[in-house]
Amino acid sequence: MIHPQQQRVHLSDTLAGLMPNNPLATRSRRNFPTFVCVIAAMLAWAMTGCTTTSARIDPAVEIAQAPLPSSVASFDGKTRTQIGWNEVLDRVKKANAVFIGETHDDASAHRIEHALVDAFLVAHPTAAVSLEMLERDDQMAVDAYLRGESTVEAFITVTKSHDWAGENTWIPWYQPMVDSARRSGTQVVASNAPRQYVTIALREGYEPLRALPANERLLFEIDDGLARDGDWNRLRELMVEMHKERAEKGGAGPLEPSDEDVDRAHRSQRVWDRTMGTSAAKAFAQNHAVIHVAGGFHLEERLGTVAQFARLCPDANILVISLRPTSSAELSDEQINGADIVIHTKSAAQNSK
Repeated sequence: MIHPQQQRVHLSDTLAGLMPNNPLATRSRRNFPTFVCVIAAMLAWAMTGCTTTSARIDPAVEIAQAPLPSSVASFDGKTRTQIGWNEVLDRVKKANAVFIGETHDDASAHRIEHALVDAFLVAHPTAAVSLEMLERDDQMAVDAYLRGESTVEAFITVTKSHDWAGENTWIPWYQPMVDSARRSGTQVVASNAPRQYVTIALREGYEPLRALPANERLLFEIDDGLARDGDWNRLRELMVEMHKERAEKGGAGPLEPSDEDVDRAHRSQRVWDRTMGTSAAKAFAQNHAVIHVAGGFHLEERLGTVAQFARLCPDANILVISLRPTSSAELSDEQINGADIVIHTKSAAQNSK
């Protein structure tokens, strides 16, 4: 069971920015939403509205105040037992394909990610760092920055990343991973599909994408064998919960999404996941190791991006890490969802706020 409170923010990655007349759909707003959107009238693809998270402190201050990675609770996904931070790092170093699932606006998760990426690059000096947060048409700007040909200010301006997970978030939360790769002299993969192509998949299907010029076709992947599979089922489950919540709040519309609604969301989500999985797989083939960071929904149940990568790299030693914004001392089934390691990113003091 996918808990809607944990996952609807990730479904908004697929839906909220793609709604007609939604400002998030424009190319100038690259950041994925860090708020919870309540979807109404899915058949018409309209939104009743969104509520932002409560006022936050500065992201740089927030991550500086986050607990040390060694102080939070980590669990083995198979045995459910708590494991120490050194064991987490040891398993990261032994894997050659690490997938980290974050909640985008969790500052504590980003501090942990920095440590995991650094440990992976120490063990695999030529490894690639693959990021959901950068799109394939950003790759030239990424490479120019890595070669020292542009400043960080120019880099985030060209990639429109400054406010990716909320105002002023890129520099303290995501840039350190890029800079770790730069210091190591290794590759950063702008792995994701540009949003405009995902929008076309949602609204019009794959045929218009197939008809695009060859240079544009290099910017995304589509699944010619798309079927109602495990990804489809988990999207439907989440969309049902969102419809129910909307109804409970007095909103109009059907109590459940139609299968066609789910089909639209599924084909757009698959463009993201197939593109990221393929990008990471190409980097793996070149560098023999890759670490990929994405929103948690892309990795859960080892579906989404993980499944697309594994399809192309069946012999990779894959490690999936789920970063959960809680301080609970207990590990539940819905927190594991196929992860090899689950890390609760909050301290007890944070969780009580």
